[in-house]
Amino acid sequence: FYEGDDTWRARVYVSEPGRWTWSSRSAGDRGLDGKSGAFTAGDSKLRGRLLLHPLNPHHWVTESGQWFLNLNDTAYFLLCPHSAFGQPVPEEDVKDYVRDAVARGITSLRSFTLVGPGGHMEDGPAFARRWRDSVFDDDAMTRLRLPHFQVADERLRWLLNEHPDLYMQFILFPRGSRWSKDDQMWRAFSPEQKERVMRTMIARYAAYPQLFWLVTNDAHYGPDFPNNNAFAREVGEYFLRHDPWRHPMAAGHARRVPYYFGAEAWSTYLHLEENFDTGAVQCRQHYHYGKPVFLGEDRYEQDHADRDPKDMRYFQRRLFWSWLLSGGSANYGGRWWVLVPYGETGSRPSIRGAASGEGGKAPPAVHASALTGLDSVRAIRDYFADRRIELSDFQPAPERVKNAAGTPESRMARVMRRESAELLIYDANATSDDRTMTANSARHVAITVDLTAMPGDFAVEWFRAADGVALAASDVAGGALRTLTSPWQGQDCVLRLRRK
Repeated sequence: FYEGDDTWRARVYVSEPGRWTWSSRSAGDRGLDGKSGAFTAGDSKLRGRLLLHPLNPHHWVTESGQWFLNLNDTAYFLLCPHSAFGQPVPEEDVKDYVRDAVARGITSLRSFTLVGPGGHMEDGPAFARRWRDSVFDDDAMTRLRLPHFQVADERLRWLLNEHPDLYMQFILFPRGSRWSKDDQMWRAFSPEQKERVMRTMIARYAAYPQLFWLVTNDAHYGPDFPNNNAFAREVGEYFLRHDPWRHPMAAGHARRVPYYFGAEAWSTYLHLEENFDTGAVQCRQHYHYGKPVFLGEDRYEQDHADRDPKDMRYFQRRLFWSWLLSGGSANYGGRWWVLVPYGETGSRPSIRGAASGEGGKAPPAVHASALTGLDSVRAIRDYFADRRIELSDFQPAPERVKNAAGTPESRMARVMRRESAELLIYDANATSDDRTMTANSARHVAITVDLTAMPGDFAVEWFRAADGVALAASDVAGGALRTLTSPWQGQDCVLRLRRK
Protein backbone atom coordinates (compact mmCIF):
# COMPACT_ATOMS: atom_id res chain seq x y z
CA PHE A 1 0.00 0.00 0.00
CA TYR A 2 1.08 3.57 -0.66
CA GLU A 3 2.31 5.45 2.41
CA GLY A 4 3.11 8.80 0.77
CA ASP A 5 6.47 10.43 0.03
CA ASP A 6 7.42 7.81 -2.58
CA THR A 7 7.09 5.07 0.04
CA TRP A 8 5.31 1.77 -0.47
CA ARG A 9 4.87 -0.83 2.27
CA ALA A 10 3.89 -4.48 2.36
CA ARG A 11 2.62 -6.15 5.50
CA VAL A 12 2.28 -9.82 6.32
CA TYR A 13 0.93 -11.79 9.27
CA VAL A 14 3.44 -14.51 10.03
CA SER A 15 1.96 -17.71 11.46
CA GLU A 16 5.13 -19.81 11.78
CA PRO A 17 8.58 -19.13 13.26
CA GLY A 18 11.59 -19.46 10.97
CA ARG A 19 13.18 -17.78 7.99
CA TRP A 20 10.86 -16.12 5.48
CA THR A 21 11.65 -14.63 2.08
CA TRP A 22 9.82 -12.06 0.03
CA SER A 23 9.89 -10.74 -3.52
CA SER A 24 8.05 -7.98 -5.41
CA ARG A 25 6.83 -7.44 -8.95
CA SER A 26 5.59 -4.22 -10.54
CA ALA A 27 5.11 -3.85 -14.26
CA GLY A 28 4.47 -0.13 -13.88
CA ASP A 29 7.30 0.91 -11.52
CA ARG A 30 10.87 -0.27 -12.06
CA GLY A 31 11.77 0.91 -8.57
CA LEU A 32 9.40 -1.67 -7.09
CA ASP A 33 10.11 -4.47 -9.55
CA GLY A 34 12.44 -7.36 -8.85
CA LYS A 35 13.08 -6.59 -5.20
CA SER A 36 13.60 -9.35 -2.65
CA GLY A 37 14.70 -9.94 0.91
CA ALA A 38 14.42 -12.18 3.94
CA PHE A 39 13.65 -12.01 7.64
CA THR A 40 13.50 -14.41 10.58
CA ALA A 41 10.40 -14.74 12.75
CA GLY A 42 10.61 -15.95 16.33
CA ASP A 43 7.93 -17.60 18.41
CA SER A 44 5.47 -15.41 20.32
CA LYS A 45 2.79 -15.59 22.98
CA LEU A 46 0.21 -13.81 20.87
CA ARG A 47 -3.21 -15.45 20.89
CA GLY A 48 -3.50 -14.84 17.15
CA ARG A 49 -6.54 -14.44 14.93
CA LEU A 50 -10.14 -15.24 15.77
CA LEU A 51 -11.24 -18.46 14.08
CA LEU A 52 -14.48 -20.40 14.15
CA HIS A 53 -14.21 -22.99 16.88
CA PRO A 54 -13.69 -26.38 15.20
CA LEU A 55 -15.98 -28.17 17.69
CA ASN A 56 -18.61 -25.46 18.14
CA PRO A 57 -19.10 -22.95 15.28
CA HIS A 58 -21.21 -20.65 17.47
CA HIS A 59 -17.98 -19.56 19.17
CA TRP A 60 -14.60 -18.12 18.30
CA VAL A 61 -11.28 -19.65 19.26
CA THR A 62 -7.90 -17.98 18.97
CA GLU A 63 -5.02 -19.54 17.06
CA SER A 64 -3.42 -20.35 20.39
CA GLY A 65 -6.34 -22.70 21.05
CA GLN A 66 -8.24 -20.60 23.61
CA TRP A 67 -11.97 -19.98 23.56
CA PHE A 68 -12.60 -16.25 23.11
CA LEU A 69 -14.85 -14.60 25.68
CA ASN A 70 -16.30 -11.58 23.90
CA LEU A 71 -17.13 -8.73 26.30
CA ASN A 72 -17.36 -5.74 23.98
CA ASP A 73 -17.35 -1.98 24.52
CA THR A 74 -18.31 0.79 22.07
CA ALA A 75 -15.33 3.03 21.30
CA TYR A 76 -16.46 4.40 17.95
CA PHE A 77 -13.67 6.97 17.59
CA LEU A 78 -10.74 5.09 19.10
CA LEU A 79 -9.06 4.63 15.69
CA CYS A 80 -10.21 7.95 14.24
CA PRO A 81 -8.59 11.38 14.15
CA HIS A 82 -11.94 13.03 15.01
CA SER A 83 -15.01 12.32 17.14
CA ALA A 84 -18.72 12.53 16.24
CA PHE A 85 -18.67 16.33 16.27
CA GLY A 86 -15.37 16.66 14.43
CA GLN A 87 -13.26 17.30 17.53
CA PRO A 88 -9.69 15.88 17.58
CA VAL A 89 -9.23 12.62 19.50
CA PRO A 90 -6.03 12.95 21.57
CA GLU A 91 -3.60 10.04 21.79
CA GLU A 92 -3.61 10.32 25.57
CA ASP A 93 -7.38 9.70 25.66
CA VAL A 94 -6.96 6.70 23.36
CA LYS A 95 -4.44 5.06 25.65
CA ASP A 96 -6.27 5.91 28.87
CA TYR A 97 -9.56 4.69 27.41
CA VAL A 98 -8.09 1.32 26.48
CA ARG A 99 -6.29 0.81 29.79
CA ASP A 100 -9.48 1.69 31.65
CA ALA A 101 -11.66 -0.66 29.58
CA VAL A 102 -9.25 -3.59 29.95
CA ALA A 103 -9.02 -3.05 33.71
CA ARG A 104 -12.82 -3.31 33.90
CA GLY A 105 -12.96 -6.63 32.08
CA ILE A 106 -13.51 -5.65 28.44
CA THR A 107 -11.98 -8.05 25.90
CA SER A 108 -12.91 -6.32 22.63
CA LEU A 109 -13.76 -2.84 21.33
CA ARG A 110 -15.60 -1.59 18.26
CA SER A 111 -14.52 1.47 16.31
CA PHE A 112 -15.01 3.26 13.04
CA THR A 113 -11.88 3.43 10.91
CA LEU A 114 -12.16 6.86 9.31
CA VAL A 115 -13.94 9.95 10.64
CA GLY A 116 -12.91 13.39 9.40
CA PRO A 117 -13.27 16.90 10.80
CA GLY A 118 -16.88 17.05 9.58
CA GLY A 119 -17.81 14.49 12.22
CA HIS A 120 -20.20 11.58 12.09
CA MET A 121 -23.61 12.86 13.10
CA GLU A 122 -26.77 11.89 11.24
CA ASP A 123 -27.75 15.52 10.72
CA GLY A 124 -24.20 16.56 9.92
CA PRO A 125 -22.67 16.78 6.41
CA ALA A 126 -24.24 15.05 3.46
CA PHE A 127 -23.03 11.50 3.01
CA ALA A 128 -21.06 12.37 -0.10
CA ARG A 129 -19.26 14.95 1.99
CA ARG A 130 -18.74 12.43 4.78
CA TRP A 131 -16.94 10.04 2.42
CA ARG A 132 -14.97 12.95 0.93
CA ASP A 133 -14.13 14.30 4.38
CA SER A 134 -13.10 10.95 5.89
CA VAL A 135 -11.88 8.61 3.15
CA PHE A 136 -10.86 10.65 0.11
CA ASP A 137 -8.57 13.63 -0.44
CA ASP A 138 -10.07 15.09 -3.61
CA ASP A 139 -13.51 15.98 -4.88
CA ALA A 140 -13.31 13.33 -7.60
CA MET A 141 -12.72 10.76 -4.83
CA THR A 142 -9.75 9.15 -6.54
CA ARG A 143 -7.03 9.84 -3.93
CA LEU A 144 -7.20 8.45 -0.42
CA ARG A 145 -6.81 10.70 2.61
CA LEU A 146 -3.67 8.98 3.88
CA PRO A 147 -3.32 10.76 7.26
CA HIS A 148 -6.66 9.29 8.39
CA PHE A 149 -5.59 5.77 7.40
CA GLN A 150 -2.28 6.31 9.16
CA VAL A 151 -3.94 7.29 12.45
CA ALA A 152 -5.84 3.99 12.55
CA ASP A 153 -2.65 2.16 11.62
CA GLU A 154 -0.60 3.72 14.41
CA ARG A 155 -3.25 3.00 17.03
CA LEU A 156 -3.70 -0.60 15.93
CA ARG A 157 0.05 -1.08 16.19
CA TRP A 158 0.05 0.35 19.70
CA LEU A 159 -2.86 -1.91 20.67
CA LEU A 160 -1.07 -5.00 19.38
CA ASN A 161 2.12 -4.12 21.24
CA GLU A 162 0.56 -3.02 24.53
CA HIS A 163 -2.74 -4.96 24.71
CA PRO A 164 -2.31 -8.01 22.47
CA ASP A 165 -5.28 -9.85 24.03
CA LEU A 166 -7.72 -7.04 23.16
CA TYR A 167 -9.63 -7.56 19.90
CA MET A 168 -11.18 -4.92 17.67
CA GLN A 169 -14.38 -4.89 15.62
CA PHE A 170 -13.16 -2.81 12.69
CA ILE A 171 -15.99 -0.86 11.01
CA LEU A 172 -14.66 -0.52 7.49
CA PHE A 173 -16.77 2.16 5.80
CA PRO A 174 -19.26 4.95 6.47
CA ARG A 175 -22.85 4.33 5.52
CA GLY A 176 -23.89 5.56 2.10
CA SER A 177 -27.21 7.07 3.21
CA ARG A 178 -29.08 8.37 6.18
CA TRP A 179 -30.52 5.95 8.73
CA SER A 180 -33.33 3.74 7.33
CA LYS A 181 -32.57 4.88 3.75
CA ASP A 182 -31.03 2.96 0.86
CA ASP A 183 -27.38 3.51 -0.10
CA GLN A 184 -26.59 6.21 -2.65
CA MET A 185 -22.80 6.49 -2.29
CA TRP A 186 -21.36 3.03 -2.84
CA ARG A 187 -23.63 2.36 -5.81
CA ALA A 188 -22.31 5.54 -7.50
CA PHE A 189 -18.63 4.63 -7.16
CA SER A 190 -16.87 3.17 -10.15
CA PRO A 191 -15.45 -0.35 -9.93
CA GLU A 192 -11.98 1.23 -9.79
CA GLN A 193 -12.92 3.45 -6.82
CA LYS A 194 -14.41 0.54 -4.92
CA GLU A 195 -11.45 -1.73 -5.54
CA ARG A 196 -8.92 0.95 -4.60
CA VAL A 197 -10.38 1.49 -1.17
CA MET A 198 -11.03 -2.22 -0.48
CA ARG A 199 -7.53 -3.22 -1.58
CA THR A 200 -6.07 -0.53 0.64
CA MET A 201 -8.05 -1.73 3.67
CA ILE A 202 -6.82 -5.29 3.18
CA ALA A 203 -3.21 -4.37 2.35
CA ARG A 204 -2.83 -1.95 5.26
CA TYR A 205 -4.85 -3.62 8.02
CA ALA A 206 -5.52 -7.31 7.34
CA ALA A 207 -2.17 -8.45 8.75
CA TYR A 208 -3.24 -7.29 12.22
CA PRO A 209 -4.39 -10.47 13.94
CA GLN A 210 -6.76 -8.82 16.44
CA LEU A 211 -9.40 -7.63 13.96
CA PHE A 212 -12.89 -8.76 13.02
CA TRP A 213 -14.52 -6.86 10.17
CA LEU A 214 -17.87 -5.05 9.91
CA VAL A 215 -18.82 -3.69 6.48
CA THR A 216 -20.65 -0.65 7.85
CA ASN A 217 -22.71 0.17 10.92
CA ASP A 218 -26.39 0.66 11.61
CA ALA A 219 -27.78 -0.04 8.14
CA HIS A 220 -31.12 -1.48 7.02
CA TYR A 221 -31.19 -4.62 4.87
CA GLY A 222 -33.86 -6.67 3.16
CA PRO A 223 -36.10 -6.51 0.05
CA ASP A 224 -36.71 -2.77 0.48
CA PHE A 225 -33.00 -1.92 0.51
CA PRO A 226 -31.37 -3.37 -2.63
CA ASN A 227 -28.46 -0.90 -2.62
CA ASN A 228 -27.61 -1.60 1.02
CA ASN A 229 -27.74 -5.32 0.29
CA ALA A 230 -25.42 -4.91 -2.71
CA PHE A 231 -22.99 -2.75 -0.69
CA ALA A 232 -22.67 -5.40 2.03
CA ARG A 233 -22.37 -8.28 -0.41
CA GLU A 234 -19.78 -6.61 -2.64
CA VAL A 235 -17.53 -5.80 0.30
CA GLY A 236 -18.10 -9.13 2.06
CA GLU A 237 -17.46 -11.22 -1.03
CA TYR A 238 -14.41 -9.18 -2.03
CA PHE A 239 -12.86 -9.69 1.41
CA LEU A 240 -13.73 -13.39 1.28
CA ARG A 241 -11.73 -13.65 -1.96
CA HIS A 242 -8.83 -11.35 -1.09
CA ASP A 243 -8.24 -11.21 2.68
CA PRO A 244 -5.39 -13.74 3.05
CA TRP A 245 -6.12 -14.24 6.76
CA ARG A 246 -9.90 -14.54 6.58
CA HIS A 247 -10.86 -12.38 9.54
CA PRO A 248 -14.47 -12.77 10.71
CA MET A 249 -16.86 -10.63 8.64
CA ALA A 250 -20.43 -9.37 9.09
CA ALA A 251 -22.73 -6.53 8.07
CA GLY A 252 -23.91 -4.09 10.75
CA HIS A 253 -27.70 -4.25 10.95
CA ALA A 254 -29.80 -1.42 12.36
CA ARG A 255 -31.84 -1.83 15.50
CA ARG A 256 -34.46 -4.58 15.33
CA VAL A 257 -33.57 -5.56 11.75
CA PRO A 258 -33.29 -9.38 11.47
CA TYR A 259 -29.93 -10.50 10.12
CA TYR A 260 -30.23 -10.76 6.35
CA PHE A 261 -27.05 -12.59 5.29
CA GLY A 262 -26.89 -15.43 7.81
CA ALA A 263 -26.74 -18.19 5.20
CA GLU A 264 -24.15 -16.48 2.97
CA ALA A 265 -20.55 -17.72 3.04
CA TRP A 266 -18.89 -14.30 3.36
CA SER A 267 -20.81 -13.50 6.56
CA THR A 268 -18.98 -15.65 9.08
CA TYR A 269 -20.69 -14.13 12.12
CA LEU A 270 -23.94 -12.25 12.76
CA HIS A 271 -24.08 -8.66 14.05
CA LEU A 272 -27.37 -7.48 15.55
CA GLU A 273 -28.76 -4.36 17.20
CA GLU A 274 -31.67 -4.64 19.61
CA ASN A 275 -33.65 -2.72 22.21
CA PHE A 276 -33.74 -3.98 25.81
CA ASP A 277 -33.04 -7.58 24.74
CA THR A 278 -31.68 -8.54 28.16
CA GLY A 279 -33.28 -11.94 27.71
CA ALA A 280 -31.21 -12.71 24.56
CA VAL A 281 -34.39 -13.53 22.64
CA GLN A 282 -32.76 -12.56 19.33
CA CYS A 283 -29.74 -14.72 20.05
CA ARG A 284 -31.94 -17.80 20.18
CA GLN A 285 -33.85 -16.74 17.08
CA HIS A 286 -30.61 -16.50 15.08
CA TYR A 287 -28.84 -19.47 16.65
CA HIS A 288 -29.86 -21.85 13.85
CA TYR A 289 -27.38 -20.26 11.43
CA GLY A 290 -24.56 -22.05 13.25
CA LYS A 291 -22.35 -18.94 13.48
CA PRO A 292 -21.29 -16.61 16.32
CA VAL A 293 -24.12 -14.19 17.16
CA PHE A 294 -23.01 -10.80 18.50
CA LEU A 295 -25.31 -8.11 19.87
CA GLY A 296 -23.30 -5.08 18.78
CA GLU A 297 -25.68 -2.48 20.20
CA ASP A 298 -28.56 -2.34 22.65
CA ARG A 299 -29.16 0.67 24.89
CA TYR A 300 -26.46 3.28 25.47
CA GLU A 301 -25.76 4.87 28.82
CA GLN A 302 -26.36 8.64 29.07
CA ASP A 303 -27.74 8.77 25.53
CA HIS A 304 -31.42 9.67 25.92
CA ALA A 305 -32.72 10.69 29.33
CA ASP A 306 -36.18 9.32 28.54
CA ARG A 307 -34.89 5.96 27.26
CA ASP A 308 -31.75 5.10 29.23
CA PRO A 309 -31.93 2.16 31.65
CA LYS A 310 -32.19 3.61 35.14
CA ASP A 311 -29.87 1.00 36.66
CA MET A 312 -27.23 0.62 33.96
CA ARG A 313 -24.96 -1.50 36.12
CA TYR A 314 -27.71 -4.13 36.48
CA PHE A 315 -28.88 -3.75 32.88
CA GLN A 316 -25.42 -4.34 31.45
CA ARG A 317 -24.45 -7.39 33.48
CA ARG A 318 -27.87 -8.92 32.78
CA LEU A 319 -27.32 -8.30 29.06
CA PHE A 320 -23.85 -9.87 29.10
CA TRP A 321 -24.80 -12.91 31.20
CA SER A 322 -28.02 -13.62 29.30
CA TRP A 323 -26.36 -13.50 25.89
CA LEU A 324 -23.34 -15.53 26.99
CA LEU A 325 -25.52 -18.28 28.50
CA SER A 326 -27.68 -18.31 25.37
CA GLY A 327 -24.65 -19.04 23.18
CA GLY A 328 -23.82 -15.51 21.95
CA SER A 329 -22.15 -12.31 23.18
CA ALA A 330 -23.09 -8.67 23.74
CA ASN A 331 -21.85 -5.10 23.85
CA TYR A 332 -21.77 -2.10 26.19
CA GLY A 333 -22.33 1.47 25.03
CA GLY A 334 -21.43 4.55 27.05
CA ARG A 335 -21.05 8.11 25.75
CA TRP A 336 -20.71 6.98 22.18
CA TRP A 337 -20.19 10.43 20.58
CA VAL A 338 -16.86 11.15 22.35
CA LEU A 339 -13.89 9.14 23.57
CA VAL A 340 -13.66 9.78 27.31
CA PRO A 341 -12.03 7.10 29.51
CA TYR A 342 -14.69 5.38 31.60
CA GLY A 343 -13.11 6.33 34.92
CA GLU A 344 -13.02 10.02 33.95
CA THR A 345 -16.69 10.37 32.96
CA GLY A 346 -17.58 11.82 36.37
CA SER A 347 -14.97 14.57 36.07
CA ARG A 348 -15.20 15.35 32.33
CA PRO A 349 -18.69 16.60 31.40
CA SER A 350 -19.81 16.12 27.80
CA ILE A 351 -22.34 18.30 25.98
CA ARG A 352 -24.81 16.98 23.41
CA GLY A 353 -27.30 19.06 21.51
CA ALA A 354 -27.23 22.41 19.76
CA ALA A 355 -24.29 23.65 21.80
CA SER A 356 -22.13 20.78 20.59
CA GLY A 357 -22.92 21.18 16.92
CA GLU A 358 -25.56 18.46 16.75
CA GLY A 359 -27.51 20.13 14.01
CA GLY A 360 -29.32 22.51 16.32
CA LYS A 361 -32.24 20.07 16.63
CA ALA A 362 -31.69 18.92 20.19
CA PRO A 363 -31.50 21.22 23.23
CA PRO A 364 -28.10 21.20 24.91
CA ALA A 365 -27.70 18.48 27.52
CA VAL A 366 -24.71 18.21 29.85
CA HIS A 367 -23.69 14.68 30.84
CA ALA A 368 -21.61 14.98 33.98
CA SER A 369 -22.32 11.93 36.15
CA ALA A 370 -19.98 8.94 36.16
CA LEU A 371 -20.87 5.93 34.03
CA THR A 372 -21.72 2.72 35.89
CA GLY A 373 -22.42 0.13 33.19
CA LEU A 374 -19.00 -1.55 33.38
CA ASP A 375 -18.86 -1.81 37.16
CA SER A 376 -19.76 -5.52 37.23
CA VAL A 377 -18.02 -6.68 34.06
CA ARG A 378 -14.63 -7.65 35.44
CA ALA A 379 -16.41 -10.21 37.61
CA ILE A 380 -17.71 -11.87 34.42
CA ARG A 381 -14.27 -12.10 32.85
CA ASP A 382 -12.75 -13.41 36.07
CA TYR A 383 -15.53 -15.96 36.55
CA PHE A 384 -14.62 -17.81 33.37
CA ALA A 385 -10.86 -17.33 33.72
CA ASP A 386 -10.62 -18.46 37.35
CA ARG A 387 -12.69 -21.59 36.72
CA ARG A 388 -11.16 -22.31 33.31
CA ILE A 389 -14.61 -22.55 31.78
CA GLU A 390 -14.83 -22.42 28.00
CA LEU A 391 -18.39 -21.97 26.79
CA SER A 392 -17.48 -23.63 23.51
CA ASP A 393 -17.74 -26.88 25.52
CA PHE A 394 -21.40 -26.08 26.29
CA GLN A 395 -24.73 -25.96 24.48
CA PRO A 396 -27.87 -23.97 25.37
CA ALA A 397 -30.20 -26.13 27.46
CA PRO A 398 -33.24 -24.09 28.53
CA GLU A 399 -35.19 -27.30 29.11
CA ARG A 400 -33.03 -28.00 32.18
CA VAL A 401 -34.80 -25.33 34.24
CA LYS A 402 -38.49 -25.40 35.18
CA ASN A 403 -39.69 -21.79 35.10
CA ALA A 404 -42.81 -20.75 36.97
CA ALA A 405 -46.00 -20.71 34.91
CA GLY A 406 -46.47 -17.44 33.08
CA THR A 407 -42.80 -16.42 33.17
CA PRO A 408 -42.09 -14.23 30.10
CA GLU A 409 -39.48 -15.65 27.76
CA SER A 410 -37.29 -12.61 28.36
CA ARG A 411 -37.12 -13.38 32.09
CA MET A 412 -36.53 -17.12 31.94
CA ALA A 413 -33.28 -18.40 33.35
CA ARG A 414 -30.49 -18.82 30.79
CA VAL A 415 -28.88 -22.26 30.85
CA MET A 416 -25.81 -23.86 29.27
CA ARG A 417 -25.00 -27.57 29.56
CA ARG A 418 -21.72 -29.47 29.17
CA GLU A 419 -23.03 -32.91 28.26
CA SER A 420 -24.35 -34.49 31.48
CA ALA A 421 -21.49 -33.19 33.61
CA GLU A 422 -22.12 -29.50 34.21
CA LEU A 423 -24.76 -26.76 34.13
CA LEU A 424 -24.36 -22.97 34.19
CA ILE A 425 -27.56 -21.05 34.96
CA TYR A 426 -28.13 -17.30 35.15
CA ASP A 427 -31.27 -15.98 36.84
CA ALA A 428 -31.70 -12.22 36.41
CA ASN A 429 -34.22 -11.99 39.30
CA ALA A 430 -35.73 -9.21 37.20
CA THR A 431 -38.57 -6.91 38.14
CA SER A 432 -39.30 -5.95 34.52
CA ASP A 433 -37.84 -5.80 31.01
CA ASP A 434 -38.09 -2.05 30.43
CA ARG A 435 -35.88 0.86 31.43
CA THR A 436 -36.90 0.53 35.11
CA MET A 437 -35.59 -3.04 35.36
CA THR A 438 -33.60 -4.02 38.42
CA ALA A 439 -33.13 -7.06 40.64
CA ASN A 440 -36.13 -7.89 42.82
CA SER A 441 -35.12 -6.69 46.28
CA ALA A 442 -37.71 -8.90 48.03
CA ARG A 443 -36.82 -12.20 46.36
CA HIS A 444 -34.22 -14.92 46.73
CA VAL A 445 -33.44 -16.59 43.41
CA ALA A 446 -34.91 -20.11 43.51
CA ILE A 447 -34.12 -22.38 40.57
CA THR A 448 -35.80 -25.72 39.88
CA VAL A 449 -33.33 -27.79 37.90
CA ASP A 450 -34.25 -30.92 35.95
CA LEU A 451 -31.46 -33.41 36.69
CA THR A 452 -33.46 -36.52 35.76
CA ALA A 453 -31.10 -37.32 32.87
CA MET A 454 -27.99 -36.26 34.82
CA PRO A 455 -27.06 -38.93 37.39
CA GLY A 456 -24.45 -38.59 40.12
CA ASP A 457 -23.66 -36.06 42.82
CA PHE A 458 -23.13 -32.44 41.87
CA ALA A 459 -21.11 -29.72 43.56
CA VAL A 460 -23.10 -26.49 43.90
CA GLU A 461 -21.70 -22.97 43.64
CA TRP A 462 -23.60 -19.67 43.77
CA PHE A 463 -22.07 -16.56 42.22
CA ARG A 464 -23.35 -13.05 42.92
CA ALA A 465 -23.25 -11.25 39.59
CA ALA A 466 -23.12 -7.74 41.05
CA ASP A 467 -19.72 -8.10 42.69
CA GLY A 468 -18.33 -11.57 42.02
CA VAL A 469 -18.79 -13.08 45.48
CA ALA A 470 -19.00 -16.89 45.29
CA LEU A 471 -20.32 -19.36 47.88
CA ALA A 472 -20.34 -23.16 47.83
CA ALA A 473 -23.53 -24.90 48.92
CA SER A 474 -24.26 -28.48 49.88
CA ASP A 475 -23.94 -31.12 47.16
CA VAL A 476 -27.09 -32.17 45.38
CA ALA A 477 -27.95 -35.59 43.94
CA GLY A 478 -28.88 -35.88 40.30
CA GLY A 479 -31.57 -38.05 38.76
CA ALA A 480 -34.54 -35.89 39.80
CA LEU A 481 -35.97 -32.37 39.93
CA ARG A 482 -34.11 -30.24 42.48
CA THR A 483 -34.90 -26.73 43.72
CA LEU A 484 -31.94 -24.64 44.87
CA THR A 485 -32.21 -21.25 46.57
CA SER A 486 -29.67 -18.46 46.44
CA PRO A 487 -28.08 -17.37 49.74
CA TRP A 488 -28.68 -13.69 48.87
CA GLN A 489 -31.88 -11.71 48.74
CA GLY A 490 -32.38 -9.15 46.02
CA GLN A 491 -29.54 -10.33 43.76
CA ASP A 492 -29.17 -11.75 40.26
CA CYS A 493 -27.05 -14.90 40.41
CA VAL A 494 -25.21 -17.58 38.49
CA LEU A 495 -25.66 -21.18 39.64
CA ARG A 496 -23.03 -23.76 38.69
CA LEU A 497 -23.67 -27.48 39.06
CA ARG A 498 -20.67 -29.70 38.38
CA ARG A 499 -20.71 -33.51 38.66
CA LYS A 500 -18.17 -34.63 41.21
